[in-house]
Formats: sequence, C-alpha cells, structure tokens
Amino acid sequence: MKILAFDFNNILEDVIKELMHRGHEMINHKDDWKKADVIVMWHETEIGGTKDWVKEMQKAGKRVVLLQHGRRGTSRIFPPFNEELVSDELCAWGEADRERMISCGVPPEKIHVTGTPVLRKTKPRIPHKGINVVFSPEHWDVDVVENLMVAGALRKVKGINVISKLLEGEHNPNEYQNPVVSNRQEWGHLAVCIETLQKADAVVAVSESTFELLAQIMDIPVIIADIWIPKAMAGDDRYKTYEREYSNACEKVQDLTKLGDVIKKHVDKPELLRAERAKIGVADGGMDIADPVEEIIKVICKE
Repeated sequence: MKILAFDFNNILEDVIKELMHRGHEMINHKDDWKKADVIVMWHETEIGGTKDWVKEMQKAGKRVVLLQHGRRGTSRIFPPFNEELVSDELCAWGEADRERMISCGVPPEKIHVTGTPVLRKTKPRIPHKGINVVFSPEHWDVDVVENLMVAGALRKVKGINVISKLLEGEHNPNEYQNPVVSNRQEWGHLAVCIETLQKADAVVAVSESTFELLAQIMDIPVIIADIWIPKAMAGDDRYKTYEREYSNACEKVQDLTKLGDVIKKHVDKPELLRAERAKIGVADGGMDIADPVEEIIKVICKE
C-alpha cells in the first residue's frame, strides 16, 4: 500500500516506522498525493484550506484518515466554529474525545479510539536535589502576554528552580529561565519533552494541553495559571469567545501572588489529585489501549 502521512507532534513517528517495516511504501512529498492509496492527516480545518484539500483527495478516490494530533486536538468542531470533520476515518486518543466528537454530530462509525504513541514514551522520573518547576508557556500565533506574566511570577517564588520548556520559533528563549527548546515538526521533540519532565516536581502552564497530559501520566502535579485573556488567532475573532476546557486533574490559580503557595502545596503532598491524574490518562490519553501503533495501523490499512 502507498501511504502519504503528515507527522506533527511526533504522533506518527512510530507508526511510520512500523508501516515501512511491514513493507508499505511511504510517499514523501505532498505534491505526490495522487500516487497514494491512503492519506493520513494530523488536522483538517478551514484554516489554510486543508479541509478543501481533504475533499479534493476524496473526490479523487483517496481514503483520508485523520489522527488526533494533540490533547483535545479537534477543537474547531465546537462553537463558535462548528466545523465538520470530513475525513473518512478518525483516530481519537481516548473515550473523552470520542464523546466530544459525537456531541458535535460526528458519525460514531467514523471514530476509532486508538490511543496514541505520543504518551507511551514516558520514562521514570529522575531523583534530584531541590525543587524543579517546569513552566510550559502557551503557544499561539500572536504574543501571549500571559506567558510573561507567569514567568515573572515564577521568578519571585523562592526556593525553586524553574525550567522553561519552549517551542522553537514560538517562544523567545531570552525571555525565560533555563530554556529547553524543541521543534514539534522534528522527530526527537517528544524525547526532549519527556527528558524535561523526568526532572520535574511540578508543572506550571497557561493551558492544559498535551505537555500537561504527559506530566499527569507521569504523576507530576499540574498547576494552571487561569489568567487567559481572550484573543484572536490567525485573524479569527471567534477565538475570543472560545471556551477553554480543563480537567479535574489540575489545580487552577487566578491570583499569581499565590502561585508559590500552590506549588509548595503540591510538592509537599504529591498524592493530591493523584487519582484524578490516573483517570485523565485513560479518558484523555487512552492509556488503557494496549498497542496504539497497532490500532492506528488497523485504521490506516483497513485490517
């Protein structure tokens, strides 16, 4: 079988390697899509015309499989966007995402709960001296002032060592303490994330995204600075009304002067929210799926 696959956030690294091992031919350039039997996408949206491209490929008789690329990775199916998912098959990380999709009118028969290899590369945490707090700034297509607000608040917290996990091209390392940088479009990005989390006693973030889910699966307390200021994205003002979703596996803080106290509480008592972290790993991450690579390949190859 000839397969064109678009990788992002390392969601397909292990899948691509296994497909090649099984003798499938990987098409290496998007302009050669007509040679492929199956196209594997990491997103489809009206932004950049990718949804129209999916429809064009389908008209040409190609089967299109959409892989969820991150935590709650199909957010534009919700109000105020209400975008339809048109791919032929959808691979969701966990049951929570399946339910989200169905609630927006996606036909249940198109949805396959496969889990994701992204969350299966975790490693044991490394003992260390002191208290390491990993800060995960939000990534957006415009400056996020909230990131610098949290970075400033963390500088004032005594007795902790801050490590800033940044994304190449999206965060300025000069603005953060002890920056660690990776590129989501390159293999190895996930390894950097996990190596950083191995040394973490707590994670502080502006949103509860994939990095935070990794932390929760590694039983690391997650603290969210709930200070998001609504803003447009990609010139789309509808993002100003988009409501962010949070799980009960994190603690939210709106008063940044109390950030240090909340960090200390969870570092001193890591058992807090431990049960919630375990449950969210299954609900949002599909950690109950035995072999995500195999499940995804079943969908791609119709096995």
